[in-house]
Amino acid sequence: MDVGTWLRDLGLVGCLDAFAKNSIDAAMLPDLNNEDLKDLGITRLVDRKRLLKAIEELSAGYEPDKPELSTAVTPVGEHRQVTVLFADIAGFTRLTSALGAEEIHTVLNRYFEIVDSVIEGYGGVVDKHIGDSVMAVFGAPIAHDDDPMRAVRAALKVHERMAALSIECGHQLQAHIGIANGQVFASTTGSEAHREYTVTGELVNLAARLQDRAQPGNISSAPMIQPPQRPILAPPRRNPLRFTLKLHSGWSIAAYS
Repeated sequence: MDVGTWLRDLGLVGCLDAFAKNSIDAAMLPDLNNEDLKDLGITRLVDRKRLLKAIEELSAGYEPDKPELSTAVTPVGEHRQVTVLFADIAGFTRLTSALGAEEIHTVLNRYFEIVDSVIEGYGGVVDKHIGDSVMAVFGAPIAHDDDPMRAVRAALKVHERMAALSIECGHQLQAHIGIANGQVFASTTGSEAHREYTVTGELVNLAARLQDRAQPGNISSAPMIQPPQRPILAPPRRNPLRFTLKLHSGWSIAAYS
């Protein structure tokens, strides 16, 4: 049994990192108790109770990943209001031609490490990697009141980190980023052999198209965000303006170096 798939089926995507970092596999699950889950960093009581109940069912011989009489997969999900972010490396095809396979592999892994950590740091979830593109979701499975703002802040941080990655790799690297907010269908999708929690809908396609439209180092956003009561970023005095994010909703977010 794949522990990652098991956690996604339980709706506990937020526990994936803790289980992976501590190499928790299916054989270790029956030995886990409430204190062990606390040590893993799972702080919410409801998550620990859900895990302990699921582990008890597994120990009793219940295996959710095995089909019963029918192999048909019935999707169970819900409509959610989310913000979807796509980010890829500008000029990646050209970069692939210029670098060897081993070097581009190293660059791509570092890019994913940086973007994934930024996304998770702002409360988002990395949905998938598609080529050199990262698809992230803010608002599912865990929602926040300010998910659109979290996505924007994450996008700005990715651009900031790309400068450091350029120095590290010895190549000028920039990202295209697209952001869209709206309704999706969130569910566990796939077959009995492989399932994953993801979101689907026109909004996902829109965010991907916005990424393609964005210029290197810029962010393209659909109309989605109402002007905040106070500035998102408080610019330090006497620091030069690095770039301005023009949102279609009629206001701008300025980033300062």
